Amino acid sequence: MGALNGSMSASKLYVGGELPKDLRRSYLERIALRTFRPLRVDEEAEERAGWCALGQALDLELSVEKVFSGPYLALGLRVDRYRFPPQVIKAELAKAAQAALAKSGQERLSKAQKSELEKRVVQGLRRKYLPSMLVCDVVWHLDRGELYFWSQSRGLIERLSALFELTFGLELTENSPYVSAQRLLPTKPHLARLAEVTLTPFHADPALGSR
Repeated sequence: MGALNGSMSASKLYVGGELPKDLRRSYLERIALRTFRPLRVDEEAEERAGWCALGQALDLELSVEKVFSGPYLALGLRVDRYRFPPQVIKAELAKAAQAALAKSGQERLSKAQKSELEKRVVQGLRRKYLPSMLVCDVVWHLDRGELYFWSQSRGLIERLSALFELTFGLELTENSPYVSAQRLLPTKPHLARLAEVTLTPFHADPALGSR
């Protein structure tokens, strides 16, 4: 699901900050530094996020033609995770420990041996199973400073915001009635009146009753 097909349910965010003059060259260089790098079996990282081509999770060769289209910058946010059920790790570890004790003749394994054995067990599982992959589309209208993210997950929005700031040096602000008002009423008198507004969740207003 995403910008090119599937569900149209997306989160709207605003981009704050100045854009560079040589935007395409500058941003393509920055994106290259944060392009997704697949997890390796022999590394300790269990999770990684990075950019990929829009609608193409396995396309990590990002070019101007793939990223820019008119006033839009489009990418995919890819997150890979290694997640094994605790009971699977426990069972594999018990099997490996039994084999190690039989081979060494020891009655029990030391703490260091158990730690090393667990690393080998996890690496073995990584060789058997691929990490889970999650990809969400990101479309940024550069002129309007509006960004659409095809997920409403709080955790993924936070992950996007962190990676976006690292990549472009700009902050994302989620859309809300208050934020929209700030953008629609940019003059000083309006902003001064807006600053006096008390931010209150609708469900917390006694006047609304228990509806």
